[in-house]
Amino acid sequence: MKNAWTIRNALLWGMKQLEAPEYSSPRLDVEILLSLALSLDRTFLYAHPEGIVQDEALQQYKSWVSLRRAHYPIQYIRGSQEFYGRDFIVRPGILIPRPETELLVEACLNLCKEYRPASGPIRILEIGTGSGCIAITLSAENPELQVAATDIDPLAAKTAARNAQLLLKDPSWIDLFVSDLGSCVSSSCQLDFIVSNPPYVGWNDSGSVDPSVRLHEPETAVFSGETGFEFFQRIFTEIRRLLKPEGFLLLEIGSGQAAALEELGGKCGWKLIAAHSDLAGIPRCLVFSPDPDRREDFTRQLSF
Repeated sequence: MKNAWTIRNALLWGMKQLEAPEYSSPRLDVEILLSLALSLDRTFLYAHPEGIVQDEALQQYKSWVSLRRAHYPIQYIRGSQEFYGRDFIVRPGILIPRPETELLVEACLNLCKEYRPASGPIRILEIGTGSGCIAITLSAENPELQVAATDIDPLAAKTAARNAQLLLKDPSWIDLFVSDLGSCVSSSCQLDFIVSNPPYVGWNDSGSVDPSVRLHEPETAVFSGETGFEFFQRIFTEIRRLLKPEGFLLLEIGSGQAAALEELGGKCGWKLIAAHSDLAGIPRCLVFSPDPDRREDFTRQLSF
């Protein structure tokens, strides 16, 4: 076949399309897209660089590379994203799970090991569940937890429910609600933990956001308002009624927000008792108590 494309040719062409500095991983991107088009594992590409790419697969691959060139997320093309060792369905309109959010899950699971409720199981509410990656992972890692999750977007709740069906032995382990924050939860339903990866980017900082996020991921899940602190303010003021005095609020935060959020939380009567940093040493998860007089030694016992 005189004009046939080999795997090597296809990869080189794809990388040429994504050679601008704004594309951080062109080689990886085109390998993923070509392996998807061929319905083969990426290792096959390395082992068979002279393999012929059939026309139907080639046209599909070129179409996907064009989408990626327009900063369309590969996760939406692939339809999934790995999180905490599990593949979660993601689709346009759903926030794509990030590796840094695993720190929030880890912090919550470690707290659960030390926390002893007065009666019954540990009750956890996730606010803004998106794909359901946080709530589902908590349930999968510790089925004894009683987990509920909310999202204001019906598409997100539907996607989370589908992921629960696929990833949990029993999808009834978690309850999912279409709700703004915790408005669906009665004040008489006192919770042990509330966790959230809220929108925390301000419109003032939108220019620094990766184009794939700014252009294609849901605005309501990324941007909080002008400053980036608006949603945190709502959490601090509106969900206190749902948390036991001895409970915890765990929040994922943006880079450089820790000090301002400690101050904001303090003004609303919350005490920052722990901050957990990512591998780069940047605080990305804050743990608050609704009791400003909570003893410091409890936090030191956790040491995670």
